[in-house]
Amino acid sequence: MGFSSRYVRILFYLLIFSTLFFIARYNYVFYHTIIEFFAIFTGLSITLISAATRGLTQNKIFIKFGILYFFVAVIDFLHTLAYKGMGVFRGWTANHPTQFWIAGRLLETIGFFLILFFPKLKERIIFVSCGALSALFIFTIWFGFFPDCFIEGSGLTPFKITMEYVMIGILFVTLLRVFKCSDSSISPFRKSVILAIVFTMLGELSFTLYTDVYGFFNFLGHVFRFISYLVILIGVIVDSLRKPVKALLIELDEEKEKLQQMAHKDHLTGLYSRNFFNELIQKQVSTALRQIVPLSFLMIDVDDFKQTNDTFGHLVGDEVLRFIARNIASSIRASDIAARYGGDEFIVAFYNTTEQQALQIAERIREKIRNSKELGFGVDISYGVAQLDSGQDYMKTLQKADEAMYAMKKSKKKAS
Repeated sequence: MGFSSRYVRILFYLLIFSTLFFIARYNYVFYHTIIEFFAIFTGLSITLISAATRGLTQNKIFIKFGILYFFVAVIDFLHTLAYKGMGVFRGWTANHPTQFWIAGRLLETIGFFLILFFPKLKERIIFVSCGALSALFIFTIWFGFFPDCFIEGSGLTPFKITMEYVMIGILFVTLLRVFKCSDSSISPFRKSVILAIVFTMLGELSFTLYTDVYGFFNFLGHVFRFISYLVILIGVIVDSLRKPVKALLIELDEEKEKLQQMAHKDHLTGLYSRNFFNELIQKQVSTALRQIVPLSFLMIDVDDFKQTNDTFGHLVGDEVLRFIARNIASSIRASDIAARYGGDEFIVAFYNTTEQQALQIAERIREKIRNSKELGFGVDISYGVAQLDSGQDYMKTLQKADEAMYAMKKSKKKAS
């Protein structure tokens, strides 16, 4: 990211913060509803993304965060509905939403502790633990058993403040654990988890300082908590999933390239296949005719190849074909096209090359093959060359080269 884009992003965040602050000053209940619904939406997004992508990675920590934030979002939703000024639950005071707030943060803190201290815990244990705690918190708050957290006229209760510091302490211990942890399930997104814990701690610290549920530190605490949710969503879930997805895409591209090579190349010799040669040669013929440059074809056939197979076996016969292909490939230019045309036949198209020049190249290839000691026995080839005439179908030119090759083969048999 460049300096200018980073600067724009910072300005964008400052604008959002200023707008939220203005809304909070104008109507705090409206601000609280907005920030809470965004937080709830973010928490549920964590759940949905982790559930939908569980098959993309073997790292089960995604699923665990998804389970945790589902139950946290449920309690946050009740906290939002119960907030002073909403009027959803008649007879409730500012104490009830504060109790739900403590319950939600306790659940989140315990969840962080379990997931990051015990990364090997099964998802079902996280689900049962979070579900049981959520049910316990909701029941005790609903029926008045949960300790008071806010008293109208006097502010936060000692229990509420103590619990905030207890949670900060647990989060700090968890933070140290993340710093030192070398577990493979945590280390890939250590930085994001650290940021999420830090913002959660800042939020809890802010909630120890307010005396008015509509006050600045209450406003700031909600902002910090929302940022911690975003860090988990973007930094842990989304960014960490990008790596395996990118790796999968790269792997698919590599596999696609391999399949293309398999389709384009002859698997035995490494030269082009006949089908792909036919695709390429049509373009080269068009280019040669358009630019008025000579295009010549060379047909090659291995002499007595059946006898080689019968005498030495097909594995040796395959090695002979690879040997011929190597000598052809090392004797031509990058602009030329060489292919295994079928069986023991090979074809080469020489761009901007006359028939006479192609004959010289063919003879050099034959001499390299005949003089080589690589195979331990002698191998010879027959060849034919033909040059494409202007306006002529290249298939007729190939036929002429093929006829010239078989004429050479017949002359050898007569000479022997």
